[in-house]
Amino acid sequence: MNEIVCNLKEIKSKDNINLLTFEKDNNLIQVLILQMNVGLKLGDKAVLYIKPTKIFLSKEKYLFDNVLPVNILDIRKGEIVSLIKAKFIDSVFEVVMLNEYINFEKKAFMLFKASDISIRKKID
Repeated sequence: MNEIVCNLKEIKSKDNINLLTFEKDNNLIQVLILQMNVGLKLGDKAVLYIKPTKIFLSKEKYLFDNVLPVNILDIRKGEIVSLIKAKFIDSVFEVVMLNEYINFEKKAFMLFKASDISIRKKID
């Protein structure tokens, strides 16, 4: 869970900062990393990972580093926070959010910063 397989489309590097742009079904995902230690090159597939506490969900589409359309599968409300399952294409994500910010039902947008996503592994 919280993993997505994407193709590397673009690499921009400057002063040990690398911005990698991945693509999944015409949706772009940007990843900001300091060191390129995974040996990726253009066209490679990789598994990306996002922590459940680093994802935001909204019914509105905002200008943000990464914005992906998702379908809400399940919302389990607790006293303070909720555990939400959201599906993007073939990947399911768990999201932990404060109850007061849940403003959606079936469809939403998943938002996360480029620096909050990591590269789990390269797929050969």
